[in-house]
Amino acid sequence: MGRNKNMTMSDFYCSQCGRKGIPVWRRMGSEREAGHLKKLYCLHCQKETNFCEIRPFAQKYTINDFWLEYENGNFSPEGNRIMPFGEFKQKLDKEGKLK
Repeated sequence: MGRNKNMTMSDFYCSQCGRKGIPVWRRMGSEREAGHLKKLYCLHCQKETNFCEIRPFAQKYTINDFWLEYENGNFSPEGNRIMPFGEFKQKLDKEGKLK
């Protein structure tokens, strides 16, 4: 029986440069919430910054949601969210920036 049977992989995207970082494996049941920010070292930026966690088959927070936040400036220079994602999405909807 394989050790990784109850593991799931999460992709991480840098909140500063938007590039994909090193994936992390998590045990089933120990996953974080959708869009979780984790401080990791970015190989592209050459510094420690927050990465946004995206699970490949998650429905609540997808890569498209990350790009929506990244391209519309919801990450501070330190890599933290300026507004919670739900509020940010509502704000963009009111401004007519959502498709």
